[in-house]
Amino acid sequence: MIRCIKLTLASLFALNSLPAVAQMEMHAHHGPSHETPESQGFTFHIRQVAGFNRQSGPRGGQSAAGENYQMMVYRGTFGPVALEPHLMTSLEPWTLPAKGSPQLFQAGETYNGKALVDHQHPHDLWMEITEKLIFEFAPKSTVYVVGGPVGSPALGPDAFMHRDSAQHLPWAPLGHHYQDSTHVSMGVLTSGIKFDIVEVALSQFNGREPDDKRTDLEKGKLDSWSSQIKLYLWDGLHGQASTAILKDPEALEPGNQRRTTLSIHWKTGEKSSSGSFKHATSFVYGSNQKIITEPDTSNETTDETTKVRKSWLAETDLTWGDGLWWTGRFESLDRHGLGLRDDEAKAGETDHTVRALTVGGFVDIPALSNSNVKTGLGLDVTAHLIDAATRKDYGSNPYGSHAFVMINAGW
Repeated sequence: MIRCIKLTLASLFALNSLPAVAQMEMHAHHGPSHETPESQGFTFHIRQVAGFNRQSGPRGGQSAAGENYQMMVYRGTFGPVALEPHLMTSLEPWTLPAKGSPQLFQAGETYNGKALVDHQHPHDLWMEITEKLIFEFAPKSTVYVVGGPVGSPALGPDAFMHRDSAQHLPWAPLGHHYQDSTHVSMGVLTSGIKFDIVEVALSQFNGREPDDKRTDLEKGKLDSWSSQIKLYLWDGLHGQASTAILKDPEALEPGNQRRTTLSIHWKTGEKSSSGSFKHATSFVYGSNQKIITEPDTSNETTDETTKVRKSWLAETDLTWGDGLWWTGRFESLDRHGLGLRDDEAKAGETDHTVRALTVGGFVDIPALSNSNVKTGLGLDVTAHLIDAATRKDYGSNPYGSHAFVMINAGW
């Protein structure tokens, strides 16, 4: 395995004299699209990843890597009002195994009535169907309303597949269900207002995680809520803070959940010349706290909270403008529900601290690219730092690796 990694990186270095290929970016409505749109009409963006995923050890596995999404956005201005409908789909119900892609220490959602562990679930066919109305009532000041049967509430950072810092690292972070998992909420209504560099938004939404029927549109009450504030300090630097109460988010874990997130995103080099240094970096904090409602002796209900489970993430994507990109992601999080043999002998839930370091490279391939289609080859490896009890089940040095081709197309 080590020899294979060295040979692949050597191949990447051999190609680093290729000219830079501009990266196409297109964000869902939870990105900075609060301004009145400048461009009109339809835009499309397609991302397809194809490759191989291997996760080591007795609880690992291997499979094809088939992550993807397709987006369509219409932008139109009618007098003082701008309309911005979004449609986002994914073919992962067919390009990934039904149980999902193997990923050590990942947890969240269910399959066949059991909790998914060591797998990242496929995304639903319908990832976003929303309509956004934007009204500019003063220069650099807007109010907006966005809603639909599936979308993202005002909660957390941009989802990992939309973050510039993860553009060449298309796998879900281990802290996904602490930070940005609500980007596919089955029912959402958000209203917001922006004054210059400050944006405030409130959402009501369906906080339950999607079930394992990946091709339907699920129904549910908009009984969860979130609030968020964003700051756009200057070009390339913005941050957000948000909090939410999720109503019974986990099918197998009754109880509400309080989620809190903070994030900072920094990007440079957008206007620099070819061959210069560029980077996008994110720092993300996310936490979950379960709220259990129980009746007391007077037949009234009381809320009890469990401990706060925390996650931290730092990730970066950088290049010197030569067509070779370097990626990195470091995570530390409290993980429970892994089903370890030692935990099964104890009462209650046991938390384990899991740390993961991912490093990788991605090279643009100009021969397979043009002004609308960008193609590249990537490789990344993840090492995990875990405690002795966890090593009994996962092995002494569990790691994960991906080798893949990624295609981005936009019109």
